[in-house]
Amino acid sequence: MAKQTAAATLQLHINRLINFLNFTRVYLKKKNPIKMFITSTTSAIQELLTIKKKLKNIERRIYYEKYKLKKTELILAQNSEHLFLKGRSLNQTR
Repeated sequence: MAKQTAAATLQLHINRLINFLNFTRVYLKKKNPIKMFITSTTSAIQELLTIKKKLKNIERRIYYEKYKLKKTELILAQNSEHLFLKGRSLNQTR
């Protein structure tokens, strides 16, 4: 009887191992962690390579906002009476 119990135990462990390998195969097929790792790595590298271009665009936006602020300040200063702006026109409209 002891050999049948050992054989049954061995068969049980083999079945569990086969089930685990099947679950692992299905998980790897569904999630594909290697492909996800490669995709995330390439996107990170691409992000690093395009960071200079993004910084340039941000600088351009900042310069444009500064330009608009200076224009607005100039128009406000021209419409108010100051001693240093006496020679400029007072009725400038944008």
